[in-house]
Amino acid sequence: MKINTFKGGYSPQIYTTQFGNSVPRILLGSGLEVRVKYDKETNRPVGTGEIDSKRGWLYYPGLGVQSVKLPADSEIPKGVEDLVEVELDSPEACIVGREIYVRANGLKAH
Repeated sequence: MKINTFKGGYSPQIYTTQFGNSVPRILLGSGLEVRVKYDKETNRPVGTGEIDSKRGWLYYPGLGVQSVKLPADSEIPKGVEDLVEVELDSPEACIVGREIYVRANGLKAH
């Protein structure tokens, strides 16, 4: 996917510019991936195994596959199956180098 260059952190405007009105489809696979907290000093997972966030994978028709970072307590909504259109709750994007990162507060069935 072609990425327009921006400066700054996460913002809804960057998400809209990069993905437009494209409605994503969820790629369930084995569900949401659990991401544990890392200690920045040792660059290792914290000993408690505390969950930092969850990650899901979305397919944007015509654009490709993109991961989305979700809060640690996120779950897949009931009735959502593989490749079903979903809506992101408060989506934001950030560009670092040539990579785009997406986060949202949750998923909703579309």
